[in-house]
Amino acid sequence: MKTSFIISFIIILLALIIYFLFFKKKKSLRINIFIALNTGIIIMSFLVFPLLEYKNVFTRAFASFIYATKCARMAQDLSVLSKINLEVTNGHLYFVFMNALFLIMPLLTISFILAYVEKIFTYIKLALSKNKELFIFSEINDKSLLLAKKIQNKKRSTILFINSNEKKNTTIKAIILNKKITDINYKTENNITFYMISENEKKNLNESLELIDKYKNRSKTKINVINNSDIAPIILDSTDKGKVTVEVINEKERAIFNLLNNKPLYLNTINDTISILIVGCGNLGKEFLKNAIWCSMILGYKLKILVVDIKADSIKENINVESPELLDNYDISFLNADIKSNEAIELLKLKNDINYILVSMDTDNKNIDTAIRLRQLFLREFDREPVINLWIENEYKQEQVLRLANEKQDTYNLNAFGSLEDLYNRNSIIDSELEKLAVQVHLSYNPEDKDLEKYNLREYNKKSSRACALHIKYKLYSILKDKFSDDMKENQKCFREMYSPKIEEALAKNEHDRWVAYMRSIGYVCASIDKVENYYKNCNHYINYLAKMHPALVEYDKLDGISKELSRITSKEVNLKENDSRIIKNIYKEINL
Repeated sequence: MKTSFIISFIIILLALIIYFLFFKKKKSLRINIFIALNTGIIIMSFLVFPLLEYKNVFTRAFASFIYATKCARMAQDLSVLSKINLEVTNGHLYFVFMNALFLIMPLLTISFILAYVEKIFTYIKLALSKNKELFIFSEINDKSLLLAKKIQNKKRSTILFINSNEKKNTTIKAIILNKKITDINYKTENNITFYMISENEKKNLNESLELIDKYKNRSKTKINVINNSDIAPIILDSTDKGKVTVEVINEKERAIFNLLNNKPLYLNTINDTISILIVGCGNLGKEFLKNAIWCSMILGYKLKILVVDIKADSIKENINVESPELLDNYDISFLNADIKSNEAIELLKLKNDINYILVSMDTDNKNIDTAIRLRQLFLREFDREPVINLWIENEYKQEQVLRLANEKQDTYNLNAFGSLEDLYNRNSIIDSELEKLAVQVHLSYNPEDKDLEKYNLREYNKKSSRACALHIKYKLYSILKDKFSDDMKENQKCFREMYSPKIEEALAKNEHDRWVAYMRSIGYVCASIDKVENYYKNCNHYINYLAKMHPALVEYDKLDGISKELSRITSKEVNLKENDSRIIKNIYKEINL
């Protein structure tokens, strides 16, 4: 009996080894189970034939193979169970095994057949969808499901999920294909949009590069790459994309742009001063700081920013490395302290003009607790309610924070943002109104770019146009003031009625100040004329994109002199002020808000 158990253990172990070595990563779970159990069954049948009648090992092996095959085809007569000799070695064990086999094998065989039938129907669906717009997601996850919900309402569209073993979707009408996204070879003349949306951002980037190489000669192909690193845009900008359109989606950057658009910095200001408090200046807080500087360049307004963080000194040093001319040109102060410390509280008690707050610490609970305390502090000390925004990743917590109230049902009036629902299902990231306006801005500067080839060439072009588009609201607010409303079309109408050469000149100067702050925020420094002459010979341009050096990062009044020098160096007419006034003219004439 001991020998029979050892044999049985060895059989099961051998089956598991074969399964994990050869089948686990190559097939679906259903097929894996079928193959693993059949492997064990065949091995068992070879070693212990159920009737145990044949003494010749070759005869027994051949009979065992025939028996196992008949079991798989559900063609074995059940009467064979009564013929098993229970007196011999392994007799009882094999009797139980064969009973289980007769119960399990039909189910496994049907499941195996259904898996292949499902695969056939998948390819039929793909064939029938060739005349539809195709949206391909690199995997099923919370992000892709939220985007797919929006897309499924589009007419003549097909949604395809790739590599979807772990999580099946039951609410969205879609095709699920278990293969690598780079192995897809979909032949259609219609639009194909890829969403590289895995949590593994390195994988998103690598597979995007493979897809670009595969589809570069195909038009009507777009690849959206979810990647929050600074290096991804550089790598993809350097890639020969051919006819493929590629867009890098930096989630936090897009979330901040959306915040600055929906909750403008000029809300609740005192004495025409935008006074911002940033609590927690990690990746999100630092990105917000850089964007808030250029966004705050509003005609007639001053800017002050206070950063409170337990690592404020190292953050300041890091920003100075990334953006060498940013902090020295604007009123930015840093406090190296915990927001709950006496030092921080006493300092805030002196800041009675703070109108805008961002709380972005390392957990949702810390952000909620800090936001509540700040609301209490400003009400208690100044009887004021600055705009308080806090980063909340959990969707359900975000909904609760938006309607947070005390025991007397007094609302805290906190603005929570940052959940996946907020980013992916409310036009915050892809196909947003701001993105459409950014395209208009680009075309107002480059009317010859009908196919947006220049716009899609570099991520710099898109982000720059996006920033300019976002600031249009701020420009109109600075002119209209009390007449400004939530209806941007009505604001533009009022602006056109008030328009004059004086307003155009003032807003052109304002646009230049914004652009300078923006360029400094992304790391550009001012290049002297001597340096321009040196690098122009190599770059053939007065902008050194590699070194991030630009001669126009000066005050507006100095642009005429710089333009004259650049005209001399390049032997071409250069008018830097024209670049600033062009967007103002186009807000008046062409851009539709």
